[in-house]
Amino acid sequence: MNKINLFIHEKLEGLSIDERIVLGVSCSIFLPFYCTILAVLASLVYLVKKGKMKEIIQKVPRSHYAIIFCILTTCVALLYKNWLGAACGIGITSLILFVLYFRTVINKNLFEIILTCCCMLSLVCVIFALVEYNIITNQLGYSFWHFYVEDSPKYRIHSCFFNANYYAMMIEFVVLICMYKIMSVRNIKTFCFYGFTILANLFVLYLTGCRTAWVPFILTVPLMFFMNRCYKYFAFSIASLGGTLLALLLKPELFQRMTLVQDFLKRSNIWITAVKGIKDHPLLGEGPLTYNHIYKLYGGHATQHAHSVYLDPFLSHGIIGVCIFGVYIGSNLKEVYKIAVNKIDIKLCSLIICFILSVMIHGLLDYTVYWIQTGLLFLLVLSSSSMYFNKDY
Repeated sequence: MNKINLFIHEKLEGLSIDERIVLGVSCSIFLPFYCTILAVLASLVYLVKKGKMKEIIQKVPRSHYAIIFCILTTCVALLYKNWLGAACGIGITSLILFVLYFRTVINKNLFEIILTCCCMLSLVCVIFALVEYNIITNQLGYSFWHFYVEDSPKYRIHSCFFNANYYAMMIEFVVLICMYKIMSVRNIKTFCFYGFTILANLFVLYLTGCRTAWVPFILTVPLMFFMNRCYKYFAFSIASLGGTLLALLLKPELFQRMTLVQDFLKRSNIWITAVKGIKDHPLLGEGPLTYNHIYKLYGGHATQHAHSVYLDPFLSHGIIGVCIFGVYIGSNLKEVYKIAVNKIDIKLCSLIICFILSVMIHGLLDYTVYWIQTGLLFLLVLSSSSMYFNKDY
């Protein structure tokens, strides 16, 4: 505890109030989601009281498009009496406003502190997950050490992240952050810390039973090392992935929850329903969580979203909504492109690219980035490129 207190004191020393607020909200992502909501709202109240919001919106490129998108999608949800979607729209607005604030405050030192805290807090989540798994095994009457994963969502661990699939995506992000950190460590203790954090998170990822979350690692982990010319790590990652795949081929029972055909048919039913909804309201959708609002009308499978990062945005926000928000995201990606082309910070660029690829690959079968904690962490890392452009705003 003394070492933790010393670490916190050293890291907080010299940080401005704005930097401390950003750090606090970033850390809240690893607490139950309502803590994240309260932290974001508290930060916005502070900004309004200090009269900073207008200045922030003016500083961030294309921020008006993001705000227009939020207002539009919330109004559309109200128009179609999609009350849950309207509440979600207000939540999205709050998150976007905080992200704009983040972009005006973030710098290299603060970003590195945030990432370190993410790794440390992920271990707290691992402890919660193991306790949760122990409770589940006791309820179902089998040994903890069998590491058996139930198919039912209510018997799959989720730690502080509402459900197992959201937790799985958070673990994807944490592993990539650890890889990012490992490439710049200078002592064995720090290396062991990040190595242990990776292994601990991968272990509980296995216990979540989320199969899709493993697939992005096949591309993202080697790519990150390759982009940074860490060829020894690159070779080790390829060998590790190859060994894992070989083990699964030799012992397929290691890969639990093998109801692949049944699950794919369920997904197909969801996607067909989503396509019908897109055809009926192609321009504006019916607001956030449109699928949850319309699935009964089309006889679809009961769930909250379309389980596809490629379908749900068009279903919920329509072509117009996606294009409006796309202008804002495009401006953000332009910063990432400049960092890559000018070789300003290849390590940061590789982290952002791998985050995007994780979402795109995992998003083939699920929409786990569309959640308070996963979505906010993704947007913060994506927006971290602004640290090199703040002076130019």
